Amino acid sequence: MSVKIIVDSASDIKVSVAEEKGLGFAPLKTIMAGAEYRDGIDMTPDVFYDKLQANKELASTSQVSVAEFSDLFAKTVNDGDEAVVITISSGLSGTYQSATVASAEYPGKVFVVDSLSATAGEQVLVAHAIAMRDAGKSAAEIFAALDELRKKVRLFVRVETLEYLKRGGRISKTAAFVGGMLHFMPVLTLNGEGKLETVGKARGARMSHKMLNDSITACGGIDFSMPIAITYAGDVNDGTVQAYLEDSKELYAGHEDQLMIGQLGCVIGTHTGPGAIVMAFVPKA
Repeated sequence: MSVKIIVDSASDIKVSVAEEKGLGFAPLKTIMAGAEYRDGIDMTPDVFYDKLQANKELASTSQVSVAEFSDLFAKTVNDGDEAVVITISSGLSGTYQSATVASAEYPGKVFVVDSLSATAGEQVLVAHAIAMRDAGKSAAEIFAALDELRKKVRLFVRVETLEYLKRGGRISKTAAFVGGMLHFMPVLTLNGEGKLETVGKARGARMSHKMLNDSITACGGIDFSMPIAITYAGDVNDGTVQAYLEDSKELYAGHEDQLMIGQLGCVIGTHTGPGAIVMAFVPKA
């Protein structure tokens, strides 16, 4: 018997990477212009951001269904394995609830973790789960460790444009207009319930980087013995992530090679828009 770790697509772990690492994959969906796309399967982030900027209508997302999870769990258990499922925060999506309902058919075999996070934050939990699995830990042991770790993981996001927060109804049209004129870039976080909160608004990229890093420092700094992840809503080689790291030399000095850097996917990107930078870590304190 082995442990199968199952992730949802809001983790922004690519399907190819999930296959390489032996992970199960459950895609959320993105709805644009009346068409539904399985996140990471029917639509990749590069195509998504092009469509998002071209589409004047509000894109939306939908959770993984109970039936989809049931199929994944049935295959896992029938193969003689146990499962640890890591989902996007229940404060952001109903995906955790779907997984919990489906897992009721397999008591003691399927363990569901509400990450209280998303994207880079989920990746921190997944990386730790993989390390425990590879060390021979049981599903119950991995679940117990993740249940504690999820309360410690911190996530901050720097949003480049207010347009998509406006589209999602999180800020008013007036606030978006004024903020756009002044080049405001909000810094957001997920609270202890896994719900989005505003840390503040900075003017321009460099000041937003400072606010992001000040927020990280205020948590006690980064525990570099644990996984650290950054996701970016765009081409990771377009210079934006590099500019952030250049402005953050003191924060990451000597640990640059430990950063897991990847693309922010369709689900969270629907709400942040292009240009967003997400950073997730475990604090020292």
